[in-house]
Amino acid sequence: MLIQHNFLRIVRKRTHLTQVDIASILKISDFANVSRWEQGQKTPNVEMLLGYHLLFDIPIESLFDRQKHELKRAIIPRIQDRIRYLKTLDSDPKVQNRIDYLGSILSRITL
Repeated sequence: MLIQHNFLRIVRKRTHLTQVDIASILKISDFANVSRWEQGQKTPNVEMLLGYHLLFDIPIESLFDRQKHELKRAIIPRIQDRIRYLKTLDSDPKVQNRIDYLGSILSRITL
């Protein structure tokens, strides 16, 4: 999981909170973990990510921006391949629904 680790540091610094403050609030026994998250050496678990969301009012998705873009680049050709495959099947309303849905995904994620 690739988190924009520098983003964690930036949002913390904006509030003037220390890594010790964050560790204390999120009940992390070793504040060095906060440092490791900010340096990209470790990845916070979901509970800690939700904690950052609550503390800094940031969308969780923003923490995964780089990973999201990489995943989009990987998924788009797979969806296109799947649509091509489905179009080779016998015409069937369920198959067409799948094609339509996959097409709508492509439209949404390629904006």
